[in-house]
Amino acid sequence: MATSTIPKAYTRLLTLWPKDALRPNLPFTRAIEHRASIYGVKPLVPPTPANTSSKTPAPTPSPTRSTPPNPTLETAQLNALFSLLENRYTNKYPLSKDVLRPASNPEHYERLMEEIERAPGKTWWQAKLDEWKMKIRWS
Repeated sequence: MATSTIPKAYTRLLTLWPKDALRPNLPFTRAIEHRASIYGVKPLVPPTPANTSSKTPAPTPSPTRSTPPNPTLETAQLNALFSLLENRYTNKYPLSKDVLRPASNPEHYERLMEEIERAPGKTWWQAKLDEWKMKIRWS
């Protein structure tokens, strides 16, 4: 991959990467943007006080590199990111149904996925109530 196509590939990757509903204040795209900044790729959503948390420290400026980045290594990094985005490993190595339904607790993963889907819409109070409910054993 030529050096001129690397920024385009990073920009495409950033636009295709799914949004993190569970941690909107700490998306993985920040790591990708940091890696791509060497090639002049700007963040898709510039950091503002509205979309940054006061708890997270401000990113430190990256040190300047004394040697230019290696396009071959960068292409391998981009290929790895695109393989994750396209679920290549899930398709290549599918899990059997027995893995997702263990004999000791067959509904565990179904309940976990339901909880993950409900989590972004919960209020703080609902999350605390659910946490307390999980600590009480109902017989």
